[in-house]
Amino acid sequence: MKTRLLALALIGGLHLGCGSDDPSGPATPPPEPYPPPAPDDCIVDAVPGKQTLNCEGLSFDLHVPAVCLERACGLIMDVHGFGMNAEIMELHSRLSVLAEGPGYIVVQPNAPGAVLASSWSDQNDSQVFAIMQRVMNVWHVDKKRVHFDGYSMGGWMTWRFICKHSDIIASAAPIAAGLGGAGGSCEFSEAQRPARELPIFYTHGTTDGLVSFTTATAMRDAIVSAWGMQEKEVVQEGADYNWKRYANAKGTIFEFAQHDWETSFVLGSRPLAGHCFPGNGQLLGCGADTAFDWGQSVLDFFMRHPMP
Repeated sequence: MKTRLLALALIGGLHLGCGSDDPSGPATPPPEPYPPPAPDDCIVDAVPGKQTLNCEGLSFDLHVPAVCLERACGLIMDVHGFGMNAEIMELHSRLSVLAEGPGYIVVQPNAPGAVLASSWSDQNDSQVFAIMQRVMNVWHVDKKRVHFDGYSMGGWMTWRFICKHSDIIASAAPIAAGLGGAGGSCEFSEAQRPARELPIFYTHGTTDGLVSFTTATAMRDAIVSAWGMQEKEVVQEGADYNWKRYANAKGTIFEFAQHDWETSFVLGSRPLAGHCFPGNGQLLGCGADTAFDWGQSVLDFFMRHPMP
């Protein structure tokens, strides 16, 4: 009997010594509150919602979901093409609306010049990059979820950012912007390629009236060759479009979507034809009833491909 009592006493002592169930032991500290935004000399009113601001010599639309006050949000840079502005880009990408729920801040910069004549060059890259850095710092952006997309001239800027800033950009999605182009792109040659392989989703119309589809296939072939890729699977396809996924031994993903859809919009005397946004019925849209919606597909791609 004495032996049994002694054993029980020892067990009880060991149990109390562990402290895991001892109500008088140290409590688990509460999680640190998410830090409030840190306004700078340009983003002075760091509040959720939409603002049009001027920083670094450019104006831009900034869309911040309310949830970014509670946790780190991702960031999407959404860049328009020639003759457009941030408002027209949003009309076609709808990314500020689509990205609200998943928690992404969307920045849509305005190119210099009036609407119908606005244009980008590589000289604007540093300005856009500086705006991106400001937003990241003010809103404590999740650095694993920084993404870049652009249409036409904005697509060529996207390619340049892929080449210059692969250490920051998790994944990217240019549209209607082939190899070469205004201000240059990213050649994926021995002399010019990203320092890091990153996931890319590239879309181009086969009947593009401004940027020849041959420049799109040249870009596709350059990426596949530079990164040692093989066709992995068909993501979607139909009689009027084809969306393929390529991959290499490292697991890097490149997706290429080509389509025969067109817009009726004419720039001067030049029909844009396939130079359009799938899934959109607005000015530069290929039609609201196409097999995939470009804006939603871009967001889905970004969500699937954060920084490792």
